[in-house]
Amino acid sequence: MNYDACIKKAIEYIEHNLDKKIKLKDLADMVFLSKYHFHRVFHAVVGEPVAEYIRKRRLIEAADELLNTDDKIVDIAFKYQFNSQEVFTKAFKKLYGIPPREFRRNRITSALSMAA
Repeated sequence: MNYDACIKKAIEYIEHNLDKKIKLKDLADMVFLSKYHFHRVFHAVVGEPVAEYIRKRRLIEAADELLNTDDKIVDIAFKYQFNSQEVFTKAFKKLYGIPPREFRRNRITSALSMAA
């Protein structure tokens, strides 16, 4: 079985559905593997667990929205399936080292200093 093709198909699905609930069972079913086996293969191919990959991809997309939209942080958090702004802020800070509000504020400060 070509696991690379299976994982590629799963990643494409994940990428198109970051703003929706994604279940491990649905991903595994899509590529005709058990949840257990899919998780092991995904981790081996990608280098991180499925849930961690999805969480990072959602945070990357959220960071892009923080920089390029004026949407409220809580709305971005809910869009990318975080249960609360607090949970989102904690995950964001863990990945980027600063909270989302400061991340957005630094973009404005950087843009102003570049214009000067």
